[in-house]
Amino acid sequence: MNISDTAHEFLSRTQICVLATTGPGNSPHAVPMWYRYRDGIITILGARDSQKCRNVERTGKAMVVVDRREAPYYAVMVKGDAEIGPGLSREEERELVLRYLGEDRVDAYLAEYEKRRASVASIIVRPTRVIEFRG
Repeated sequence: MNISDTAHEFLSRTQICVLATTGPGNSPHAVPMWYRYRDGIITILGARDSQKCRNVERTGKAMVVVDRREAPYYAVMVKGDAEIGPGLSREEERELVLRYLGEDRVDAYLAEYEKRRASVASIIVRPTRVIEFRG
């Protein structure tokens, strides 16, 4: 899947995405999340028994939206095949938390995270279509 340089650079920034999945009865389920974008693949962590993980297990699909909410407006919407995988390695977890919280808060967050680490899974989204919006 080809992703434009602009979209690639935008997805590589530290920002919040919205993960959208399809819930039971085809109801939409959308939640803001931290994410990792690497080699064209988006990875999001979540509780293995969460609605978002159950939705991905059932449908194998997800959409990830990342947007800039001030002018000039821009959004990248990634539709993709999705699967549940293992959580990240401790090194990858540290990298993700450091990205969002910074050096001064990473250790305290990871100490709390360790308590629920065994119940965490990853949602891996492989793009099948990328839509860019400029407004």
